[in-house]
Amino acid sequence: GGGGSGGGESPMSLLAREGEKELQAALQKVQADMESQGCSREEIGSQLASVRESHAAYMRQQRQMLQEREEVYKEAIAEGLTPEAAKARVQACAQWQQQMQRLQAKHQAAMQKTHHEAEAAGVSPAEIKRRLEAQRRLQQAEAEAWQQKMRARQQAASEAAEKGQSAAEVEKAVKAVTRAQDAAWAEREAALLAAEGVARREAAEAARQLADASLSPEIRRILLARVRIGGLSARPDLNGREGVAKMWVVEKSRFAVLVDGQGAKAAEQLLLKAANLTVLQPAGGGGGGSGAAAEEEESAASRERELLAAAAAAVAAEPRLTP
Repeated sequence: GGGGSGGGESPMSLLAREGEKELQAALQKVQADMESQGCSREEIGSQLASVRESHAAYMRQQRQMLQEREEVYKEAIAEGLTPEAAKARVQACAQWQQQMQRLQAKHQAAMQKTHHEAEAAGVSPAEIKRRLEAQRRLQQAEAEAWQQKMRARQQAASEAAEKGQSAAEVEKAVKAVTRAQDAAWAEREAALLAAEGVARREAAEAARQLADASLSPEIRRILLARVRIGGLSARPDLNGREGVAKMWVVEKSRFAVLVDGQGAKAAEQLLLKAANLTVLQPAGGGGGGSGAAAEEEESAASRERELLAAAAAAVAAEPRLTP
C-alpha cells in the first residue's frame, strides 16, 4: 500500500488486522504441535510468549516500513506527481525495503551460524566473542558497501538523465555502476575473510600453546591476556598502551602483542618481551562485560539499520531505478 485511498480501511488498520490473524494462527499451530509432543504447560507457555515477542518485533518493523511508504507517497504528491507516478515511487521504495530485510535476515543467520560453529568447535568464550565481533564488522562493511552502491546507482541515473539519454541508456549506466560496485565489494569481502582466516589460525595456535605443559607457567599466564606495555626505551610512545598477547613466538622468545588503537594512533602488532608486559586481565577473564556486549551489539545493529534505511530512502526518491 502507499496511501491515497479515498475510503475504506486504512493501510495501517489492515496491517494490524492481518497481523493479528497471522499471530493467532501461529499460536494455535505452536500450541497444537507442542501438545501433540507431550510438552508441559510451562514449556508451551514459554514458547507462546516467545512467539508473541517475535511477532511484536516483526509488526513494529512492518508498521515502520508502511509509514515510510506513506511518507514517500505524500512527498511525491507534494512534488506534483500524479497518483500513478507516486504509487510507482512507493513500489520502488517497497522493493528496496524487501532487499533491506533480506540483507538483515542474512546477517542474523550468519551471526547465529558463527556462534553455533564456534561452540561446536569447543573454542574459548573469548574466541567466540572475537569471532562474533569480526562477523559484525564484516556485516557493517557490507551494509556500508550496499549504501555506497545505492548512492552510486542514483548518481549514475541522474547524470545520464541530465544528458537527455533514453530510459534504456539510463538503465545501462546504472547496471554498469552496479557491476563495478559489486566487484569492489567482492574484493573487499575476500580481504576481510582472508584476515579472519589468519586470526582463527593464530587463535588456534594460542589455544594449543595454553595447553602446552612444556611452556613455563609465566608464559602461559601472559598468553592471550590483556596487558599494559611498559619499560620500552626504543618505543617510549607505546608505554602505557594496552593490548592482547596473542601468541608466544618461540624462535624470538617474545609475545606477539596486538596493541589497541588510541585516538589517531592505529592498532599495530609488535613482538615484546614478557618483562615489558603487565597482565591486566587473564585469558578468559570476563570482567562483567555481558551488558556492555549487549549494548555494543544493539548499537552495531542500530547502525546497520540506519545505513540500510538511508540507502533505501535515497533510492526511493529515484523512480527510474529498478532493483
